[in-house]
Amino acid sequence: MVMHHTTSRVGSTGVTSRVLVTALGAAGLIVGAFLNWTRNTQGTHVSWRSVYQDSFAGTNDIVQSIGGASILLGLIAVLGLADASGWLVRLAGAVGIVGSVLFIIQVQRSSEHSMQIGLWFALAGSVLCVLGGLSGSERRPVIIEE
Repeated sequence: MVMHHTTSRVGSTGVTSRVLVTALGAAGLIVGAFLNWTRNTQGTHVSWRSVYQDSFAGTNDIVQSIGGASILLGLIAVLGLADASGWLVRLAGAVGIVGSVLFIIQVQRSSEHSMQIGLWFALAGSVLCVLGGLSGSERRPVIIEE
């Protein structure tokens, strides 16, 4: 009797690339939070409300800043490496992309603001997290003969 089972197998190259790409993505999210996002203001001092309001209010509380959210997403991506499926890494990357795009939309709506390097670091880190969550595991059929 021949039985077919589908299993996930991860080779050493897949694990290495997944960890490396995810680590680079998380680093981009975390480092980007401390760089300038708009008008020479660090992401840790820009209110997270700037993703849906064009007021770009400042804050001294890192928990309420867009940089704090970026740091949190980077930490979630690193935590997601514990799961072989990579869904948490992909989720953190996708949320980072959505947040970055919403911020870009608000910057483009404003005539007084411009995009700076911290935003690009966070966006690139988010894309790398999505790619890191996709790489590594592949499903292959395994044939077992009894």
